[in-house]
Amino acid sequence: MAAVVRGLLAGAIGAGLLAVSPAPASAWDDAGYWAFADKVQSRLDATWSPRLGRYRTGSPSVDTMLNANELLVHSAAALAGHTGPARDDERARSIAAELMQTPPWIEHVTDPAPGSQPHEPGWVSSMHEVKSAQHLVVDGEVTDGLAMAWRARDALGLDPQLRALIQDRLRRVANGPYWRYPTLRLNQINWYAEVYSAATEATGDPRWLVRDFRGQLLAFIRSIRRPAAGTAGSLGPGMQFHYTPHGPPRARLNTDSAEYANIVASTTRFYDAALLRGMRRLPTADEALLRRWMTRVLAGYWTHAGYLNWDTGFGFGRWLQTKKLALAQQALIGIAMGGRLTPSARAAAWAKHLLERGFSLYARLLPADHGVAPGLFYPMPAHPQSENQAVLGAARITANAARAVAAGLGAKAGVAPPPLYSWDPATGRLAVTTPRYNTAITAVTHNAYPYGGIDLARLYDGRQHVAATLGARQPSSFGAVVRNRRGAARLVTERPASDLGRRPAERLLRAPAGVGSAGTALRPFAGPFTSLRVTGTARGGGVRASSSYTFRRGSITGEWVLRSRTSRRRSADVLFPSTGGDRAAVWALLRGGGAERVTADRPLGDVRAFWVQSEESGYVVQPLGRVKGAVAGIIQPAKQASAPDPGPTLSVRLTNRLRRGRSLGFTARLTVVRDLAGARRAVR
Repeated sequence: MAAVVRGLLAGAIGAGLLAVSPAPASAWDDAGYWAFADKVQSRLDATWSPRLGRYRTGSPSVDTMLNANELLVHSAAALAGHTGPARDDERARSIAAELMQTPPWIEHVTDPAPGSQPHEPGWVSSMHEVKSAQHLVVDGEVTDGLAMAWRARDALGLDPQLRALIQDRLRRVANGPYWRYPTLRLNQINWYAEVYSAATEATGDPRWLVRDFRGQLLAFIRSIRRPAAGTAGSLGPGMQFHYTPHGPPRARLNTDSAEYANIVASTTRFYDAALLRGMRRLPTADEALLRRWMTRVLAGYWTHAGYLNWDTGFGFGRWLQTKKLALAQQALIGIAMGGRLTPSARAAAWAKHLLERGFSLYARLLPADHGVAPGLFYPMPAHPQSENQAVLGAARITANAARAVAAGLGAKAGVAPPPLYSWDPATGRLAVTTPRYNTAITAVTHNAYPYGGIDLARLYDGRQHVAATLGARQPSSFGAVVRNRRGAARLVTERPASDLGRRPAERLLRAPAGVGSAGTALRPFAGPFTSLRVTGTARGGGVRASSSYTFRRGSITGEWVLRSRTSRRRSADVLFPSTGGDRAAVWALLRGGGAERVTADRPLGDVRAFWVQSEESGYVVQPLGRVKGAVAGIIQPAKQASAPDPGPTLSVRLTNRLRRGRSLGFTARLTVVRDLAGARRAVR
């Protein structure tokens, strides 16, 4: 009977509680996950050191976490009886033994590394330097890897002494003052869930789950429902994430952080198993609150390509990093498991699909022969990631495939989601993803990043290729620009506001879940949609401008209206950017069926549409209605940190002289396409 109970508990920890259903042909089964893991693992083998008996990159900030993730991969492969590069029992035994040694294990902190989070006992980030960083993520990843090794201890052939050491280390870390409730760093309850779950797994003692984990969950919920006066709490109106819950709502780090929101949301991986171990359920209303947040997480932070719909209060310091994407994917695993905190069975199927699309996206970025995908998914030379960080990202993503197998996802249904959106009233952020494209509007950024405003912040196609821009300032941006007679910009609509204030810069006009207001909290304006409409307003230089967008599954309709209140001379342009340097171009699709590359100013009279060609994708700009005298031209932007290789920007000059008291408008339909033939089809 005891063996049966242990089996049920292990299965719950790995697989969640929804009934298993057969996976459709489009979804991955266990073999699919292992094929991906084997492919990436073969690129990581070069970092294995037979002499040291562990993986190494030479980076004191990476080695421990790299080995912890590799331990998880090899252990899960052994547990599943897999044969392939992802399985290596000897390496797993060696890594587990090395993690028990000092370093990386430390009993006492005597000389903490700068910028560290010192605590004892615990693990440091280096496998060979005691004076190296400590961070919750190091302990979290080590304990997660050791928990998988413990589950696979018989398959791996761990000797009794090593088993005893694993139990000892996990027990003592979980009992350490840095980890016991009510100690909590910010609102990052996910690391605590990993530590508590691993200690319970190895020792059979559920007290860390029964008392500490439940306490951390309730503390997190209190920080949402009842934040202290003047503080942000963990979630804001629309349920966007606040990295510093005890800081002010308008702090830069509280703009939102897609990566950390998902990292914290990965706590869902452990909830149902904790209940089986004896933890009392959260109150019904609290479970419902977390399910609503999972709806916001799924719809607001992910694209149909399996990538993050990514904005972060950390600016370029976290943005586009492969290693952070891999951590964020664990939220998809938690939702896909289908437990009590998953919003619905269809949400579980969507999460599984998005996880697998993310794996496929990573596989496409692998070099042809050897090596791993870059540490940044898109190049930003001003903010590079080292090869060591790229290796860590690869190990984390490989570990996620192993986690998916252990969670039973291979037997679950995976279904592509319909078009999804989320709206955050407090910041005017609208995230949109469909099978054809994904984009966002980021009206308020609190200076966390330099792009944003009332126009599209970026535009990707359905495979996550850049169709227009990653996110940049004009003229590498969408939006209207109003200039004085000297050519100086007096109004730029794609410029983020500091605050929505009493006069919101951005308003949602039509959406399935209602349009909301900045005073509405604890419910997501998020989910599937067929049509969305949003409008924003900007003022400057005596001109009022509005940018309105209607989003549908396959297209975006943009409408720009400008009204002058000054007698001073003003010109007005609407911009449509591209990416790819000299590999990008703008083409005029003519009424007679021809196509001409736009290199100089030309009237719109004989132009049916434009194809803005980026390096790997592009989009059609089809004017709906005509503006008398409008002229299309080309601007070649200078490089920016987030636009290091800008292509030409299509500039539609509406007028050289806005008339005082009169409005001038321009409307165009944007359709993402990959080539000129697709552009012609879209126009037809």
